[in-house]
Amino acid sequence: MNKSEDSLKTLNPMRRVLANFWILIRGRGAAAIMAFGATALMARSLGPAEFGLVVLMHTYAMLIRALFDFGSVDAIVRFGVPAHDESDSHTLGRLIKVCRRIDRQTCIAATFLALIVAPFAGPSMGMDNKHVMLLMAYSLVLITTGTGTAAGILRLYDRFDILGRQLTIAPTIRFIGVVIAWWLSAPIQVFVAIWASGYVAENFYLMWHAKHKYNTHIKQALAGVSVKGAKLSDFEGLRHFLWVTYWQSNLDILPKHITTVMVGYLLGPAEAGLLRLARELSSMLSKPAILIRQVIFVDLTRHWNQGNKAFDVIAYRTALFGGALGLLFVMASYFFGDHLLATLLGQQFVAAKTVLTLMLLAATLDLAASPLRSAIYAMGYAAKAMRLYIVSTSIYLTLFVVLTSQFGLIGAGVAASIAAALPLIGMLVLIRGNKFF
Repeated sequence: MNKSEDSLKTLNPMRRVLANFWILIRGRGAAAIMAFGATALMARSLGPAEFGLVVLMHTYAMLIRALFDFGSVDAIVRFGVPAHDESDSHTLGRLIKVCRRIDRQTCIAATFLALIVAPFAGPSMGMDNKHVMLLMAYSLVLITTGTGTAAGILRLYDRFDILGRQLTIAPTIRFIGVVIAWWLSAPIQVFVAIWASGYVAENFYLMWHAKHKYNTHIKQALAGVSVKGAKLSDFEGLRHFLWVTYWQSNLDILPKHITTVMVGYLLGPAEAGLLRLARELSSMLSKPAILIRQVIFVDLTRHWNQGNKAFDVIAYRTALFGGALGLLFVMASYFFGDHLLATLLGQQFVAAKTVLTLMLLAATLDLAASPLRSAIYAMGYAAKAMRLYIVSTSIYLTLFVVLTSQFGLIGAGVAASIAAALPLIGMLVLIRGNKFF
């Protein structure tokens, strides 16, 4: 255990959460600036239509990957915390072996499916043969996406400093690459390669550090004891948990990717690019929502197992803080969004101002709901949370098709905001109804 881990152990529960969150948010803050710079410069260089095509390629790959994401990162935390706290290296090693096997199999399956479907999906999104070939090449990044277990190991050992640095790798590579490509007036193929390179690099970085952590803390403790025979059935409830987190992950990610593709189909690549741009800017709130779940899930699981009252303090205070912070961004976009877009991207992108404000509102609601979802997961009620998101997603997709067809991108933003409010309200009712706190 290093000094940073020792110091975190001595903090009170809320300060510990804030310390880990600050480590991640520093990385996310730097990453957000570079990601926005790369996105803005690429949008200026390519224009709305070709920018939209790059967006659709990345979205397609992430959509396929989401179909094979079984949430091994949360499984490592949920089932690994008790073993870690009891210094049970054998159980922890077997758990990691099972989850690594799942990661490996799913990323191979995702890559294969993406390559097979690309020739059929590309033309429906407005791509010609040249762009379809680029789409197939971009799909190869999926072979590096089996990082769930790696992220879980680092979270288990409080290495949020590594996770924070990992957040900056892809944006840094993309920013530097896009600046060079813009300077050289490079074609769309170069921008696609830059986007793919950043994604691959951050995945390798995560896996390398997790392997080092595993070798240092777990492999040595096993002292030659084999874990090759580990099976899912060895862990009671693991199969069910993976199945629930699989569907929850799909409910979180698939609607966003699907709707981007649907906008490309309904309104064209340029509008898909504008929607993606609004999502990229609203990620300054949606990404912290993910970071909050990463940080507090470990502590909430530990405090729940110990029967500690710090459980409700962490859940509710982080929810209130997240919601208040998000509203500041919503107001800033409402009053100054058009000036920001015109200055940074050009007048042709000002049309994204209203949908940006609505997407920021949706991200704010998600940010407030994020700690509550982690609390429900820590208590073993993941299936109940999933049912809330099933209802929310069904309503979202229905509203999206109806409102986008009638009102364009504004309809997409309204649908996202309504859908984001439903899980927040539902989880508050669920928590009070089950008297969790």
